Amino acid sequence: MLSAILVPGGTGIVQTTLLDLGWEALTDRQALIEQVTWTVPEGLMEVGPEPFVRACVAAALHRLIQRDPDARPVLIAKSLGTHAATLAADLELPAIWLTPLLTIPPVVDAITRNPAPQLLIGGTADPWWVPDAARSTGKQVLTVRDADHSLRAPGTLRDFTETLGVIGTAIEDFLDAR
Repeated sequence: MLSAILVPGGTGIVQTTLLDLGWEALTDRQALIEQVTWTVPEGLMEVGPEPFVRACVAAALHRLIQRDPDARPVLIAKSLGTHAATLAADLELPAIWLTPLLTIPPVVDAITRNPAPQLLIGGTADPWWVPDAARSTGKQVLTVRDADHSLRAPGTLRDFTETLGVIGTAIEDFLDAR
């Protein structure tokens, strides 16, 4: 059975446009889903968010394994949640990284060393997205031209929904390959 853990960005909730795409794709595939939520502690970015993110995701993994002892979930993480890349690499878990923080070397290193399939999705107008770093991981990459950290490029809502369709299809294709 397909299972997954949804990991938020800085908002602390998974009810966001990009993670909703993951939720819908997983629900369509009758996947077992565990969600991470958090309140980002004051000063977290200054002390380093990886241990905090790791603990939250490890707790979600524990809950998921309680529900299905054979679970080997796909992580679907947004932005701050991509600090879970180290945990994913340690456990060799497949992952979809939405707007990963590619300016942070340990995130890039963890994605690169993880032998499991991974999909990185980011936009060229996002200061956290580094196309060369994404390609250097050797993983599957979807780059959205002129898109910001929410993966929205300048233009109409119709343009944005078309972009979301492309992203959603990439997520579906990745999950179907599992």
